[in-house]
Amino acid sequence: MKHSTHGACRKSPSGFTLIEVLVAVAMALLLMTAVYSAIDMHWRYKSAGQMELQRGQVARAVYAQLSIDIRSVQFAAPDPEEAAELEDDEAATDEEDGEDLAADIDADDLLQTQSLGVFGTSTRLTLHVNKPVPPRSFNRVGGDDEESDLVLMESEQRSVTWFLADLGGGDLEGQAAARFVDDPAMIAAGLVDNDSALDGPLGLARSEVDRLAGDIDAPAETDSALADVAEFLAPEIDSLVFRYFDGVDWQDEWDSEALGAVPTAIEITIGFVPPSPDDILQATASDAIPTSYRFVVALPVAEAMLSEEDL
Repeated sequence: MKHSTHGACRKSPSGFTLIEVLVAVAMALLLMTAVYSAIDMHWRYKSAGQMELQRGQVARAVYAQLSIDIRSVQFAAPDPEEAAELEDDEAATDEEDGEDLAADIDADDLLQTQSLGVFGTSTRLTLHVNKPVPPRSFNRVGGDDEESDLVLMESEQRSVTWFLADLGGGDLEGQAAARFVDDPAMIAAGLVDNDSALDGPLGLARSEVDRLAGDIDAPAETDSALADVAEFLAPEIDSLVFRYFDGVDWQDEWDSEALGAVPTAIEITIGFVPPSPDDILQATASDAIPTSYRFVVALPVAEAMLSEEDL
């Protein structure tokens, strides 16, 4: 009699239990989370490095241009005797015929009567410089005759002013900011935003004019003239602070005409627009991204100032 062993040889089906499946899923999730966190951290610090590089490039470009301007400053201490004679001539001219002194004064006198050197506050820096200009343009006066006089349209005597364009600032800052806000090219490039224009400075600006283009009664360095030729340099910069070293202490203001000298060095501190509070990159890598840069430029024409005790 044969007995069937089919039922005895049957094996139970193999597989994973529910607990094993849950453990495997949990481990896979942990691994994916770790990989994602590593990739996300790498991306954030890479972005922070790119932002640091961009800000460093902007700071170096600003430093390079400022260095050229500052080191091109010209200054000659005024001669008291010449100043007194010029004042006497001006008084005599006004008493005799009431004509403007500007009609009888030459370019050298004009340079001496207007402030040379450095004039600055903590937020604005004006430099009177002497540096080469592009090929000069001339204009014929008196017709097409070859013997007509030629008038020099540009000179090497320049007045350079650095400031922040800000609608809430002074006359120069406000007029320049109004130009930038209304400029379609600036808006199209995303450099300015009308919605945020009133929230603070628009960015770093620079103006340069020909000093000899004006006269005593209408100097070329007026706020309106400077605002008309202002260049919008860096919208990323929202703070600008100047300080002036007299050889002993740092000063917040400087007037070469009143002090009779130029500072030994000028300190410039620029600050960049802070990110929004909800910026994830800034929250993660805030220590890796610089917010400000400071540099000092020495003036080669500076001389030691004499204090009252030395006189």
